[in-house]
Amino acid sequence: MNNLTRVFRKRQTKPETSSDTENNQTDQVQQSAKHSPTPFSFPDGVEVLHECLDATVDVCLIHGLTGNRDNTWTAHGQSTPWPKILLPPEFGRARIVTYGYDAYLVRKSVTGSNRLIDHAKNLLNDLTTDRACHNASSRALIFIAHSLGGLVCKKAILLSRNNPETHLRGIFDCTKGIIFMGTPHKGSWMADWAKIPAGAFGLVKSTNKSLLKILETDDQLLEAIQVDF
Repeated sequence: MNNLTRVFRKRQTKPETSSDTENNQTDQVQQSAKHSPTPFSFPDGVEVLHECLDATVDVCLIHGLTGNRDNTWTAHGQSTPWPKILLPPEFGRARIVTYGYDAYLVRKSVTGSNRLIDHAKNLLNDLTTDRACHNASSRALIFIAHSLGGLVCKKAILLSRNNPETHLRGIFDCTKGIIFMGTPHKGSWMADWAKIPAGAFGLVKSTNKSLLKILETDDQLLEAIQVDF
């Protein structure tokens, strides 16, 4: 925690300035950040919880299974996400954002069809765009990822590393730390649990089979992400 505190409070050696190059990069990222359509309205993308004009670090929270960018970080009976209340007093020079994506495996209505890699690509593109728009492309970055969000985060960072599009490498270069909360790095029993209503009883209309499969303990893609990371 002391190391994280130092990262949060460390002053930048070079002040960030807006430039034509960064603006061009923003336009390029916005064009490349394309989402697969979802069958219903879902709070996805980057949302700013706490703005800081002289921030030296961005903190990005990524929710997990069946969560969303708002409710996951809000305690029962409360209306304000706890990171918005608790983090600013401790880390005064941090901008805090939360990221949303469709993390439902099964649903009575139609589920989303995005794969893990789709969510990772969207995270990489959306966060790159957001940071460019805030003149923060070179700002230090810390992730707080819960459950499936940890896998999305890891894959996004792997996609950023050695990316052929130079501006997308910034996420990898700027990441200073990741806090994983209950992330199934080697799969989860929840994959088997989800198959029960999906396959045996027919209680749901559809299942996101791609996300369900990657949570299996013997999934090769999950193992590859773990090894590469």
